[in-house]
Amino acid sequence: MSGTDDEVPASETENETGAPDGVVPATVADASGYGLSLTLIGGVLLALAYYGYVAVTGPQALGQAVPRPFYLLVFALLFVLELFQSRERGGVAVVRATALALFYGGLTAFAIEGGVYLWENPWAALDGFVGVTVLAVSLVVAALAYFVYLSALESTGTGR
Repeated sequence: MSGTDDEVPASETENETGAPDGVVPATVADASGYGLSLTLIGGVLLALAYYGYVAVTGPQALGQAVPRPFYLLVFALLFVLELFQSRERGGVAVVRATALALFYGGLTAFAIEGGVYLWENPWAALDGFVGVTVLAVSLVVAALAYFVYLSALESTGTGR
């Protein structure tokens, strides 16, 4: 210490990146692991969900591929997994788990319907390689959604 008792050591006011405590700047490592996995899975689910939407608005009804109670089970599993995986506790964790379960549960429901539709009608994706275009657009949309999510966290100063 330099002689005064009011000084606080740098280790107590800043984290190892030099940023004030509580605010963690996003790094390249933030784009890996859980977030990247959810982005890639989200992109594939979004592509299949597109075909699920085509199927549900066309030849089949929602719940024709798998009985509806199984979709409720998917929502419940996603909710529980996210709730226990969350680093936060309390209301924020419950809201985040609910939002993730609704979003990814809905994508999963439509993706299952889309997968069955594509199994029965492969020409829908293979004709003119339109399935490749749908997958490419879905991956870009999922990556942009994750980027916006990280930007929103950074702008509110809550970190991850």
